[in-house]
Amino acid sequence: MGRIIRIDKLLIVGYAEVLKETMLPSVVPPVFCLNADISRAFVPFYSLKNGFLRNATEVSRSELERMRDSHEITLFNDAFPAHADFELWVGQDFQCHYERLDVAEQNLGRIADEAIRNAEDALQRGDLLQADRFSGVAISADDRKVEPLAIKAAIHRIQGNKVGEQLMAELAAPRLEETAFNLLVNRYVEMIPRDK
Repeated sequence: MGRIIRIDKLLIVGYAEVLKETMLPSVVPPVFCLNADISRAFVPFYSLKNGFLRNATEVSRSELERMRDSHEITLFNDAFPAHADFELWVGQDFQCHYERLDVAEQNLGRIADEAIRNAEDALQRGDLLQADRFSGVAISADDRKVEPLAIKAAIHRIQGNKVGEQLMAELAAPRLEETAFNLLVNRYVEMIPRDK
């Protein structure tokens, strides 16, 4: 612990999550090992900054395997080189992607935008279950977007779940003022056919 290691001296051997389909897509924290000594592995909590891994917890290979077996981490069959300013994420098809931060952000943003459109279409059809599912995908892909939170809030309002609606407003509060969020929720409520 407390050690600083250059990213280009590391391999990625997995990630510190075990994901379910409902959690995808998802950015995941890599599990690293030293390129020169694969028996030395590093797991979160750590920070990645300026091309360095800082303050990671070092574990042995056997400890990594124990963590995998107890469903704390996912290990890959093949390791690959780590790079500074890259993001590791898992798509809806459970495929891993390791891309430059800006590319990963664009790809995840596209997934979120498509999921928002699908959620809006589902709302207009009155399919609240699908709208909720697609808004969850959008949140997983890009948790900075407020539209999926507003869609979920609209669904909660229709269902009479005031606590759920308020929770969505609280989650959106850092990005959108309450009145504007409520207007967006109202817009989504109006999309829902009255007979649903």
